[in-house]
Amino acid sequence: MRIAYANAYMVTILILAMSALAAALVACDQDLPAESPEDRAALVALYNATDGDNWTDSTNWLSDRPLYEWYGVQTDDNGRVIYLYLDNNRLSGEIPPELGNLTNLDQLILFSNQLSGEIPAELGNLSNLQDLDLGENQLSGKIPAELGNLANLQNLVLYENRLCISAGLRDLLDIN
Repeated sequence: MRIAYANAYMVTILILAMSALAAALVACDQDLPAESPEDRAALVALYNATDGDNWTDSTNWLSDRPLYEWYGVQTDDNGRVIYLYLDNNRLSGEIPPELGNLTNLDQLILFSNQLSGEIPAELGNLSNLQDLDLGENQLSGKIPAELGNLANLQNLVLYENRLCISAGLRDLLDIN
């Protein structure tokens, strides 16, 4: 009788523990922020345009994992991409214009890679951008005048590329 009572007691404790765990798991899933399909599409475009299969670290990229679990990506409480840090990661190719759709982006750090081609004018759409670091790449052409639209920009790093600046942008940025 004592054994049956002990077994029933253990089963009850186990059921209660499993119920609590299931409730906690459901609560965790409900706390996950919804993410923007546009943000995911922009990051996928970056991966595809810059030879993502050969990046130094591409952990979780192109997976169904939440964007904040993708290497070098940080999101805000609403699931929007706010930081993109892929410095020294062997990105090779052109920066895709779709990055201009990451409208909540605060920091875009892509220095010390093998990025080539021109800086897309669409980066001028990133109205929240504070830091843009594209230094130590192989970018060429004119710096797009649209970067002058970045009212919140505090740091612009473009050294060790083959870029030139247009007169209109030079006047806007007060650069000699």
